[in-house]
Amino acid sequence: MKAIAIPDTRADSPPASASNPDRKPEARGFRRVVPGLCVVFLAIVLGAPGCADDPVDRQTAELYRQGNLLYAGGKFAEASRTYERIIERGIRNGHVYYNLGNAYYKQDRIGRAILAYERATRLMPRDRDLHTNLDLANERTTDQIAGEVPWFGRQALDGVTVNEATVAATAAGFLASLALVCYLLARRPRTRSAAGYALLVSCVALFSATGFLGIKIYDNLANEEAIVLQPTAEVRTGPDASSEPVFTLHEGAKVQLVEHRDGWFRIRLPDGKNGWLSQDDLEGI
Repeated sequence: MKAIAIPDTRADSPPASASNPDRKPEARGFRRVVPGLCVVFLAIVLGAPGCADDPVDRQTAELYRQGNLLYAGGKFAEASRTYERIIERGIRNGHVYYNLGNAYYKQDRIGRAILAYERATRLMPRDRDLHTNLDLANERTTDQIAGEVPWFGRQALDGVTVNEATVAATAAGFLASLALVCYLLARRPRTRSAAGYALLVSCVALFSATGFLGIKIYDNLANEEAIVLQPTAEVRTGPDASSEPVFTLHEGAKVQLVEHRDGWFRIRLPDGKNGWLSQDDLEGI
């Protein structure tokens, strides 16, 4: 999937000492090694998946412009189809999903609007306007399912994207490498001591950032979620249409996917209820 550098154009924002001969070998070592590390660091960061946006091709940029013009003209169905064409081209961008959600919301397609907003939050987790619109859409759903207030760790995970965590881990790795080079090349005890302290701190930062990145990736893989898109969906005791229904969900309900079997998903709600739902009734975030 590609990410593109689409500007933040929103369809509907709601009411951001060289003379010392003893030091010459050290200086030469730094001049040779440090610039090389900088080049490696930049190459890693710029080459990290999703860290550097691919250039926007003219057709995609034109589609985005057309979608915004259609939305501004009140042609919400046409605008949503235009934004969908961008996504079909393999573009994964938070602003596109945000505008798509707004276009769906204006059509009273609340399930689709929530799905688009939720996908946008994976790419722009700290955008206040986005969260405001998502809350407004959730207020219009039939199923007002109460869940536990997320603890600090959960909020930290949800507030950072995988790409951002990758950049942080890469930066910490670069600083640790730089500190190690300084430690190895330092000749004076005081300089070596300072470099050793910097190495210790950067290693702690590296392990912390790498650990957070690993947890974030695991969380994304383990906690799959979906949105109900049908007006009504019967949750059953087993993965077949003949099983007894236990409760009903409605359009816009957010569920966690626990298990998949023969076209059915075992789902769990924030309040602990669970059962089996046909894959035709929902779509993964």
